[in-house]
Amino acid sequence: MALEEEKKEREAALTKAREASEKVIEEAAQLREWTTSVEETASKAEEEAAFYKDAAAELDKEKNLVKADLASAREAYREVKEECVKSEIARSAIEEAGEKAHEDLEAERARSRGLSDDVDRLK
Repeated sequence: MALEEEKKEREAALTKAREASEKVIEEAAQLREWTTSVEETASKAEEEAAFYKDAAAELDKEKNLVKADLASAREAYREVKEECVKSEIARSAIEEAGEKAHEDLEAERARSRGLSDDVDRLK
């Protein structure tokens, strides 16, 4: 009887060990699945990080181009503004010259009328 009980105890212990072993095998399989999932997620994250790094580099290039374009536009604006000021000065000088020419013309007309009147009186 002691032998039978010992045999039953060994079988129970063996069954318990098999169940524990199966549980460990299942947990190991689940851990492998999780590990694979984590590795896939990490790989995707690395790919996205590389993509965003490239995108950031491209945006940085674009920003530098925009800065250069802005500097060019500012220089062109400064030149146009300078030309506008010069044009305004020239226009003002032309207006003054025109007014002076008109005054000179009126003076010559007045002088011419005076001379014409003098000639008429002398006749």
